[in-house]
Amino acid sequence: MFSSVKDDNFCFPIPDVLETPKLKLVPFIPALHAEAIINSTDKDTWHYIPFGPFSSAQEFIESFYEGWIRLSRRETLFIGLDKTKLNTDGEPTPLGMCGYVHTEPDDLWTELFVLVLPQARHTHVASHMIGLLMRYALNLPAEGGLGLRRVQWSANVKNEGSIGLARKMGMRIEGVKRWARVLEVEKAEGGNGIATRKGDPREECPGRDTVTLAICWDEWEDEGKERVEQILAM
Repeated sequence: MFSSVKDDNFCFPIPDVLETPKLKLVPFIPALHAEAIINSTDKDTWHYIPFGPFSSAQEFIESFYEGWIRLSRRETLFIGLDKTKLNTDGEPTPLGMCGYVHTEPDDLWTELFVLVLPQARHTHVASHMIGLLMRYALNLPAEGGLGLRRVQWSANVKNEGSIGLARKMGMRIEGVKRWARVLEVEKAEGGNGIATRKGDPREECPGRDTVTLAICWDEWEDEGKERVEQILAM
């Protein structure tokens, strides 16, 4: 049976809800959300993500959530509930998953992770999830935020949609990290297309080049906050 409690191991306070008029973020709770999310993904959902797909919600919980997220104080997950799509009980529909990863509390920065279900692609769901995470991370504590100095985004260099979305949200490209990840053989389409050298410990596995984008506190205060608030109001 899946756990029915939220993650309590993150290095910063986890809000019970972050929301806009169209979307609500709530902490990921395996018993409530795992099957609804994992059972609704398709092959394209995981195309550029370095992990997944998962054969079941059980595998996702054991290998990803319990095996990484819950063990680390640097990661936590949220579920995006679309308030414009109500289920038969009149509740918002879970259409995405997102969170903070690789967080460095002493250095005041974090990275965003976002996954959108097929039926919510090219809608407000992704931008609202990202905007809510940015708002909470970058706003000062006096404004209800964490007061972080930097929020970053990593994307496969081939994933133009992900890069474009991050730029839409006010992040700017800082560079490309070559050979940043080792991909499994079945994820070769996302590889950099360069053969590994003979004798490489994982010779059969392709490498991924990663674009790093970010927004920092000064850009947030200058015009980033206003840009995001405009998006969240749409």
